[in-house]
Amino acid sequence: MVHAHHRGGTGPGLPLLLVHGWSCDHRAMLPVAEAFPERAAILPDLPGHGRNPAPADLSIPAHASALLAVAPARFIAVGHSMGGQVALAMAAAAPDRVAGAVLLDPAHILASDKAMEVGEALAEKLDRFPPAEVVEAFARGMLTGPLPAAMAGRFDALVATMAQTPADIVRAQWRAILAWNGAGGGAAALAALKVPVLVIGCDRPVNRLADLGRASRHVATAQLACTGHMVQFEAMEQVEAMIRHWLRCTSLG
Repeated sequence: MVHAHHRGGTGPGLPLLLVHGWSCDHRAMLPVAEAFPERAAILPDLPGHGRNPAPADLSIPAHASALLAVAPARFIAVGHSMGGQVALAMAAAAPDRVAGAVLLDPAHILASDKAMEVGEALAEKLDRFPPAEVVEAFARGMLTGPLPAAMAGRFDALVATMAQTPADIVRAQWRAILAWNGAGGGAAALAALKVPVLVIGCDRPVNRLADLGRASRHVATAQLACTGHMVQFEAMEQVEAMIRHWLRCTSLG
């Protein structure tokens, strides 16, 4: 069973299913929910994260199946980092239910060789050092500079949550992220797409945005200048504007 938090919307429009990233919980996606108060929002904790017990299978397709089991009949998926992988997997697997998906600086889908090398190096660090220390350094290293005052305390609380994720989950989940890249799952998901997907990358994304756009005619891409991986904390106002424009262009708004 996946535990999820629900926020009621004040207007029409499909609900948003907001999927957090590696070692996080639902609070990582609260800035997105708050930017779209007119829409109902479902903020799950992924299996093995937050209040949910760890399953035997922590793969990206398993997460997608778990969320589809508790999601509304029709919705828009929005995922950050690993959650972007999960959102894409849901969109590819269930186009009858996922009207579209937004991937906020997604983790490895068609990552560059350099990004995969960096990912493997991080996996080795997780094996050699306490994962809590590695995770905290990773999270703080994903920022380009000081956060807006309104976000700084919330981000610190999220980092503390990430550092508390059990070591075995942290290690296994990172391996699952890397395994889904390319022929492991990302390429097949892109090939299977039938619904619109917006990918919003940071200043230096692990996936080449042009590669994602070429892989499917359903993919639109955008890039944020001077922004690190935690885009919803660093530049939510720009993320919101991009999503709202995409919603209008795809008639999902």
